[in-house]
Amino acid sequence: MFGYFGLVLHGHIPWCKMSGTWPAGEEWLFEAMNETYIPMLNILRELKEKKIKTGITINITPILAEQLADEYMKQRFQEYMEDKIKRCKNDIIRFENHPKMKEIAQIHLDNHNNVLNSFYHNYYRDLNGSFKWLEEEGMIELITCGATHGFLPLMERDSGIFSQIQVAIDTHKKHFKKEPKGIWIPECAYRPQEYRDNKLRESIDYWLNNSGLGYFFVDSHGILDAEILEEKNNIGLNTNFGYQLNTGVFVFGRNTNTSRQVWDSKIGYPGNEYYREFHKKDYESGLHYWRITNKDLGNEQKLIYDMNLAKQKIEAHANQFIQILNNELKDFSKNYNEKGIIISPYDFELYGHWWMEGIEWLKRIFELIYQHENIEMMTISDYVSKYKNTFSLINMKKSSWGEGGLFQVWFNKEHGWIWPYINGTIKEFEQVLAPLSNTDENQLRILKQIARELLLMEGSDWPFLLYTKQAKEYANKRFHNHHQRFNKLIWAAKNFNDTNRISTHELEEIELIDSCFRDININYFREKIPNTN
Repeated sequence: MFGYFGLVLHGHIPWCKMSGTWPAGEEWLFEAMNETYIPMLNILRELKEKKIKTGITINITPILAEQLADEYMKQRFQEYMEDKIKRCKNDIIRFENHPKMKEIAQIHLDNHNNVLNSFYHNYYRDLNGSFKWLEEEGMIELITCGATHGFLPLMERDSGIFSQIQVAIDTHKKHFKKEPKGIWIPECAYRPQEYRDNKLRESIDYWLNNSGLGYFFVDSHGILDAEILEEKNNIGLNTNFGYQLNTGVFVFGRNTNTSRQVWDSKIGYPGNEYYREFHKKDYESGLHYWRITNKDLGNEQKLIYDMNLAKQKIEAHANQFIQILNNELKDFSKNYNEKGIIISPYDFELYGHWWMEGIEWLKRIFELIYQHENIEMMTISDYVSKYKNTFSLINMKKSSWGEGGLFQVWFNKEHGWIWPYINGTIKEFEQVLAPLSNTDENQLRILKQIARELLLMEGSDWPFLLYTKQAKEYANKRFHNHHQRFNKLIWAAKNFNDTNRISTHELEEIELIDSCFRDININYFREKIPNTN
């Protein structure tokens, strides 16, 4: 056996309850449930019944888990699916004289019916509980992320980092009934220990260790640009092995060779001309009927999707990927006499949503690895347990994934204005909390909602969308909505004796929309003194 494949899927949708529907808002979640989460649960359930064990590491971000558990969002998902099914039925009638289009409409209908049926009868409207069950059955390992996917290195106050991580731990325990062993740090963004304004700022891994987390991931350059402090093998710096930091936390880097097979815009599988086109939709129903076709052709010249041709490509691409895994693990084993692990981290929603065939491709990967004598799938925790004593000690520089690899996507001249708002509100909340010890029920309600609005402001989704301009106006509006609610609430908290500052009705309206983290602990947001917990 040459080594291991460590597939890591990062599931994340920003909080979007009652904050728009389409093209930005609640449908982000419903699309992911319909096209990614439930189909993945279905194939893992099927593989389990066939006694094919997988070793996938899956991150369900805390804010995603909160939405999956929300009764309003569950009901809205049902309505969304019923509308999809109605559109499919109408298209079947509309394309009566177009056999190929009618066939695809029927496939859409079958898929949507299967998803809705699975939601109710396989998973009992509880996707969090279903992922938890798969973890208990040894099929997957669940890890966490920042509470709302906040970009940790750019937070100037340690309470911002601590609250993102500790709320994440609490939320994971709430939904999955155990503490997570690992974390996907938002945007794979890491910062080492530093001095700022003559004050010591502890490293990101310091705060991970402080909350009991054992490992995390960085992009490939995070490992390759590191400094070895204590060498425990002859590997040097290589993304196909694990490393330890001074805090005792372990870190893994993304394998570039396998990642580019999916992510690369030129050679990546999702862009193959036989796969279904994501961007072109039917003008009436909004359903997809075309394949990507030659990329030089415009949308009007796209060819009709052919499921049989797509299936052939799934098989070919799965076999090619397995060969790449085999060759790289074989070379690593030969060169270093160690069993390496190829870490392949991806956005979960890529599979099924952005790349429709991606779920079936993963299923085929799992089946082929199960049959393979030289490759084994393994969760990151299991790999750490087995090989941690041979991990070299390193010191890392700052890094992130995304263009440039050094935070540019989330902080640049076009939307750098967002960070004074975030860091200013973190500090302002610390100041309001400092003199408070005992609070009554209504005061605590206000303080908890302040904490929620602060966390929702901090989400890295807003600067990301401002950078990519994919939903620039929506991101701008959402950020300012949370900031305005924060200001309204913090004004009330600065003088609880003035009951006119916020009415019960106003508070209830805000609580109804931003209802995440019901049991949030406001003490996590108090100022953190350097070198203490």
